[in-house]
Amino acid sequence: MCWIVLLLLLQDVEVSMADSTDCINKKDDPACLDHLVAMPQVDANCDGPQGCKLHFLLPDEQPTPEELKEVHQEPNQEFKQTVKQSGTEGNSKPQNPKSKSVGERLNLLEANLQSVTSLLQKLQEESKVNLSKVEDRLNSLVVLLLGILSGCELPCNESVQKLSTLEGRRLKALETKEEPPLTLKSVGNGVSQVVESSEKSERMFPRDCADIYKQGIRDNGIYTIQPIALRQPFEVYCDMVTDGGGWTVFQRRQDGTVDFNRTWQEYKQGFGSLQGEHWLGNEHLHSLTRSGQHTLRIELEDWYGIKRHAVYRKFKIANEQNKFRLTAREYHGNAGNALSYSRNYNHDHKYFTTYDSDNDNYTSGNCGMYYGSGWWFDTCLAANLNGKYHKGRYTGVTRGIYWGTWYILTDKRTNQKYSFKKAEMKTSILNS
Repeated sequence: MCWIVLLLLLQDVEVSMADSTDCINKKDDPACLDHLVAMPQVDANCDGPQGCKLHFLLPDEQPTPEELKEVHQEPNQEFKQTVKQSGTEGNSKPQNPKSKSVGERLNLLEANLQSVTSLLQKLQEESKVNLSKVEDRLNSLVVLLLGILSGCELPCNESVQKLSTLEGRRLKALETKEEPPLTLKSVGNGVSQVVESSEKSERMFPRDCADIYKQGIRDNGIYTIQPIALRQPFEVYCDMVTDGGGWTVFQRRQDGTVDFNRTWQEYKQGFGSLQGEHWLGNEHLHSLTRSGQHTLRIELEDWYGIKRHAVYRKFKIANEQNKFRLTAREYHGNAGNALSYSRNYNHDHKYFTTYDSDNDNYTSGNCGMYYGSGWWFDTCLAANLNGKYHKGRYTGVTRGIYWGTWYILTDKRTNQKYSFKKAEMKTSILNS
């Protein structure tokens, strides 16, 4: 029995070597490129159209209405940068600016004018604070006063008291050369809001979306984060609803409006629109995952409305010196573990490759060039969520958005391939 198994393994190796050798001079041959894609696995627990017995659809077949699942479209969220108010619940609503007339708000402003005046005098007389920092504080006060007149999010009768406490703590921190625990940030429309810093350092913004979630924020949208204290902050899209919330989205495919066949530098810096299709950037991914234990969540939806997910409890992206190497381990979910498919199709611990930077394990060519995307290729792929966006079926080489453990990938009669309607990748720090 052992000899038979060994013989089969040797035959597989010989065939693989022969195919690889034959393909050296036929790099664009579809048969050669398909040889570099893992064969689909049979999913005994599939729940796709018409059940597990169907592994392909006829060319003219269309799914019945009962087979289609309603796709829930969440409305786009406007830019928000808010924090939970001290002493209030996370689901409390901000004061409606229309509930008070302009005269009433002016009366409130006048009632608190004396406190504001005293605070201004204290700032101007503070000898240890340079003029530029005094000017910043005065600007913050002006922004807040405008916010009171236009209907601020903080209760107007508490705004001055909140600001007084804030400025006192900021001045004390400046005297001791420590980072103040609170800071004001203007978010437009004349409204200034309080942002809490997670540590006493140079960090002026939350570390990631999980940090923002801990402050009581429950709205999806674009937020500013700062994973590394001494580096520049940047904007991300936060998913505050899915699986406990606090997810930092770093990849989204949904309509094919963004080309993902990009250079090494573009994948490093990021591209696309945070509200739509985008890649956050490998440098930012490294910043997000360089410390602590992070989780990767992948969400997929096909053109029949089937949704599945894959979660990896150990996720990390190395720095550029290590070619943004991927770590994705400890899988669970219902989409299948395509990132650790088999020995020759294992994306875990692989370097990132683009068409202009070949770091994959395929010695006869560049997987990024063959499949038109940047990805953590092996020799070459069992998964590629950055592949070309196809609206439904397509023919030819497997260059679409691919996940090798999906319940249906190929129409066996016509050899048409199936791609995905939506794909999203996001990360969050693992709660202990």
